[in-house]
Formats: sequence, C-alpha cells, structure tokens
Amino acid sequence: MWNWLHLDGEGWLTHTKRSLELAVLLLAAGNAMVLHTLLPFWQQPKALRACEVANRICQELSKRE
Repeated sequence: MWNWLHLDGEGWLTHTKRSLELAVLLLAAGNAMVLHTLLPFWQQPKALRACEVANRICQELSKRE
C-alpha cells in the first residue's frame, strides 16, 4: 500500500521537482561513468563524480529531516 504521508511536509510539486532533479543527476552521472570506462583518459566533470553525487543526495536528505 502506498503511503502518501511523506508528502505532508511539502507539496506534490516540490517533491516531484526535487525527485526529477536527483533522477537527472543520477542518470547523467551513470552516463559519465560509462563514458569514462570507454575513454579512460576522459575526466568526468566534478559535479558528476561519485563522491559529489553522494554528497548532493545526502544534502537533499538532510534538508528533509
């Protein structure tokens, strides 16, 4: 059963916008990792590196608490 209570602190639109931003970030980071695997000397932009993506997700989660 789906729990809609996680939307109480924020609106549906805010929740959807933040979720979409994180989804795009994860997809871009995944594509950058694949490209880096194929072209080992290509350096990913700092914002798409694994540690930066993890920090961004942790920041977003800490904002919710």
